[in-house]
Amino acid sequence: MFIVTNNPLVKEKFEDKKILFFEVSYIGILEECRKMIHKGNRMLSHPLYGSVKPNETPYRTVIMTEGEELDYMSVELIEDAIATASKFQKNQRTPDWSESIMEDFQVIDLDIMTHTISRIEYEY
Repeated sequence: MFIVTNNPLVKEKFEDKKILFFEVSYIGILEECRKMIHKGNRMLSHPLYGSVKPNETPYRTVIMTEGEELDYMSVELIEDAIATASKFQKNQRTPDWSESIMEDFQVIDLDIMTHTISRIEYEY
């Protein structure tokens, strides 16, 4: 299992796990995941989890696992996620949030991922 994120809090909290941290946008994280999927890796978490819309938050974290062959379900999920996020961004771009609101979005993403990682580790 490894974590793909642009959230500094996730990077800090899970420093004991394999983290791929990218300083990119929300859609940029999805595109990085797509590259990894095409190399045979598979998603363990849904790329559009949570109730925060893709044009509201700049942060995204995805849990993946290493693989050796193309996982078509992951391909379909990531392509749909990129299309959805792009549509939201086209309709209304992510606001230029204050630092305190950005920190709130980091905490939301971290909280969701903490529970997701616990669930995934329990299942494996």
